[in-house]
Amino acid sequence: MMKVVPVLITCDIDPTPEATLKSKQNALDLNFALFEEVGVKATFFTVANIAELYHYRIRQLLEHGHEIGCHGLTHRLDEEYSRMPETIQRDYLTKATHKLEDLTGNPVRSFRGPRVKTSHITQQILEELNYLVDSSVCSQRMDFLSSNLIHLGWIFAPRLPYRPSYTSAYKKGERRNLWVVPVSAFILPFISSTLYTFGTLMMKRFFDALYFETKQNGKPIVYLMHPFEFAPHGRLNEKTTLQSLKARGFYIRRRLKLRIDEQKRLEYTKNLLKYMASFEDVRFITMSSYILSSQYGQITRV
Repeated sequence: MMKVVPVLITCDIDPTPEATLKSKQNALDLNFALFEEVGVKATFFTVANIAELYHYRIRQLLEHGHEIGCHGLTHRLDEEYSRMPETIQRDYLTKATHKLEDLTGNPVRSFRGPRVKTSHITQQILEELNYLVDSSVCSQRMDFLSSNLIHLGWIFAPRLPYRPSYTSAYKKGERRNLWVVPVSAFILPFISSTLYTFGTLMMKRFFDALYFETKQNGKPIVYLMHPFEFAPHGRLNEKTTLQSLKARGFYIRRRLKLRIDEQKRLEYTKNLLKYMASFEDVRFITMSSYILSSQYGQITRV
């Protein structure tokens, strides 16, 4: 029996207004083909109000063993799960969950908040809605690529998956049925923006460090990407995106992505995924499958 290294590739399907619908549909096709080539099983966190636009492709993803998770209802700036009132959160999460379940015919078990935001209230509602996973925490992340800039909850959150507290989304606690599976980070996040900013060589060394950590303690490696980064992007409206400090984080991040075109972004991603897959003990697995089939990543295979 070989103890494997669980790698959870996660894809956030956002509205991305600077790309056309057709180009975003094509980008999902490219993403699907890439995962088929490399042998990746991934979790696609989908904004519920736009999911119908990709109905055929979502069905295709499910048929090939990928997972559809919830990425909120609208992804507008007001959908901030770190500060929304409980009544609004409950309304949004209930509507989003039902929309996605009606569309897919499957229960939705994994969640990532828009702009990776969550709270103990969010997690209470997720547990009531029978979710297994909240992946809206980036433990020990603190960087200029983040819209959060400095997030004290992230800095002190556990690195290993944990059941959260009733009073804090960033502490171990008493919840029985919900797990937090953090996005991987060592100050910088293990995400596609880091890949496009620093290149594949640096990201391979980043993966090596995370791989070494996993070999020591079983922590899953969680990578965050956006399929629509493989679509051509139009010009950004700087006046709109610079309205607040929060928006500036996204402006900077998107400008960095635009330094390389969509073909390069796809090439970089393919290069990194193939490097991950070259490790004999790496296993690509979805969020809910990880929780259902393992205890803190103690997954084995013959």
